[in-house]
Amino acid sequence: MSLDKSLFKVGVRQRMSKNDESLHHLKTGAFSRRLALSKLGARYGARAVRQSILQRFGGDEEAALAKRKENIDFFVEELGRLKGSVVKIGQMMATYGDYLMPPEVAEALHKLEDNTPPMSWRAIRPVLVKELGESALLALEIDEQPLAAASLGQVHRAVLRETGEALCIKIQYPGVDDTIDADFSAVMQLLKVSRLMPSTRNLDDWFGDIRLLLHKEVDYEQERRDLDFVYQALADDSRFVVPKSYPQFCTRRVLCMSYEEAVSVNAAEVADLSQARRNRLGRAVLDLFLTELFTWRRMQTDPNFGNFRVRIDSNGTDDKLVLLDFGAMRLLPNAFASEFCDMLLAACGRDKAQFLQRAISLGFMKPHFPQAVLDNFVDIGVDIAEPLRKIDDTVPARALTEDGQYCWRHSGLPQRIVKRAVAASISKYFALPPKDFLYVMRKLMGVYALIALLDAQFTADDVLETYSPKE
Repeated sequence: MSLDKSLFKVGVRQRMSKNDESLHHLKTGAFSRRLALSKLGARYGARAVRQSILQRFGGDEEAALAKRKENIDFFVEELGRLKGSVVKIGQMMATYGDYLMPPEVAEALHKLEDNTPPMSWRAIRPVLVKELGESALLALEIDEQPLAAASLGQVHRAVLRETGEALCIKIQYPGVDDTIDADFSAVMQLLKVSRLMPSTRNLDDWFGDIRLLLHKEVDYEQERRDLDFVYQALADDSRFVVPKSYPQFCTRRVLCMSYEEAVSVNAAEVADLSQARRNRLGRAVLDLFLTELFTWRRMQTDPNFGNFRVRIDSNGTDDKLVLLDFGAMRLLPNAFASEFCDMLLAACGRDKAQFLQRAISLGFMKPHFPQAVLDNFVDIGVDIAEPLRKIDDTVPARALTEDGQYCWRHSGLPQRIVKRAVAASISKYFALPPKDFLYVMRKLMGVYALIALLDAQFTADDVLETYSPKE
C-alpha cells in the first residue's frame, strides 16, 4: 500500500500546529540529569522523614502505610517528569523485576507512562541527516508529524518515492544512548538511598542485566537483525505479519521498515470478531510463544500488548497478528531452554518429581529445603500449566465455558499465580531464579493476559502436543 502522496510536499509534511508542544531539545547532559535526580532524592527524603516520625510516634500503622504509598507514588511521578531513559528504566524495572521489589514500589513503577511530547522535526531531521545522509533522505517522503512517540524515540510514516511503498521510520532521540549508564546508576542509587529497594548482590546482578537489555533496545542495528530473523522464520505462516526492513535506511539509531496496517488488540473491531476468530488469534499468540521457546530458543521478552496488532480480514476469517518491536529479543541458552521446556512439559503432565528435579538443577530449590516449601513451589508450577493440559476436575468452574472450553478471561489464573509467587518470594528459602527464567515467565504471563484480553476460549493441550517429544 502507498500513502496519499498529495499529503506530502518537498519531502516532508508540515502538520504541527502553532500550539504544538513538541520538544526542540531533550536534556541529556550528565550534570543536569544527576542534579534533577539529586533534587528528587532530597524531596523524597524529607517526605520519608515525616513518614518515619508519624510511624514512630503516631502509633497508627495503617496511616503510616498509606503515607508510605503516597510517598512512593510521589517519587515515581516525579521520576516520570525526567523523561528520556529514566522513564524507560523505571518501566523495565517494573516489567522484569516486579517480583524482586516491594509490591508497593513495583505497583507504582507500573504507572510510569511514555507521555513524553514528541520532538520537533527541527530536532529530529538532523539525526536523520547525520545517520543516513541527505542523498538517502531525497529517496523518501517523510511525514513530519510522528505516528507515535515514546521515552527513547519516535516513529514517522514515510513513502519510498520510487515505488510508493509505505514505510515506518523509528528514530532515536539524540543523545539518549549516552545517558543510559549515568541515568541507570543514578536511579539505582536513589532507590537504595531512599530504601525503596534492598541492596543485595543478587539484585545488583539482576538489574545490571536490565541495564544491558536497555543498551540493546537502543541498538537499532541489532533490532533490525532480530526483525529480519522473525520475518524469515514466519514467512510461510499465514497467521502472522512481520514488517520488512529496508537496510539502506537503517543505522544504529534509525530503523526503517514497512508500514503494516492493523488495529490495536484493544480495538472494538477485535472484540466484535466471532468467538472462532478470536480463538484463532489466541491460539496463534500461544503457538508463537512455544515456537520461540522450543524451536527458536530466541524470544521477544517484552510482554507489552502494543507489540501485537490485528489485521482484520474484512472479506473472510483470515485475520492476522502483526508483530512489532523486536528490541527486547533475547537468545536463550540451550542448557536453560532445554531444562525449562522439560519443566513445562512436566508441569503439564503433573509429573511433580520431574518438575522438582529440573527446579533443583536450575538452582531454584535445594534438596534439603523443607518438604512444605518444595511442595508449594511444585504446586505453583503445576498451576501455571493449567490451560496447557486436558481439562480435569482441578480446573475452577469459572474457568470453563458451557461446552467445556478453557475461558482464559475468567480463569483468574495470572492473579492466582502472582499471588502465590509473591508470597513464596518472601520465604527465606526463596532463591533468585536465573535471569532467563524470569524473562520467560514474564513473557508467558503476558501471553496468558493477551489471550484473556482477546477473550479467547480454547483448551491448549493440542497446541503443546506439537512440541512434546514423540514416544
